[in-house]
Amino acid sequence: MSRFIVMERTAKPPGRFKGGRYIKVAVVEVEADFVGEPKMISERAKGVIRIVELWDQCYVGMTERSAGPIALAEATALCVRLNSVLDRIVMAIE
Repeated sequence: MSRFIVMERTAKPPGRFKGGRYIKVAVVEVEADFVGEPKMISERAKGVIRIVELWDQCYVGMTERSAGPIALAEATALCVRLNSVLDRIVMAIE
């Protein structure tokens, strides 16, 4: 049975903007026997089955209200929900 993980990578800033730190956050479904974390956020990466959800170009500011920490919190909550055994049973029935 596959499992879901949260991945975070650096992202290019939008347009010509050069300042600040931007990240890309994703919830990825990986194969059950895959050890470690895939090298990139892509369906072509080794061990990746699919990308469930992707947050791209999220600014990481000084506070928790910026887009980066909010995306990480949402991705973690989604990952916990998807990895829950009871939720998987309900999703399989529907």
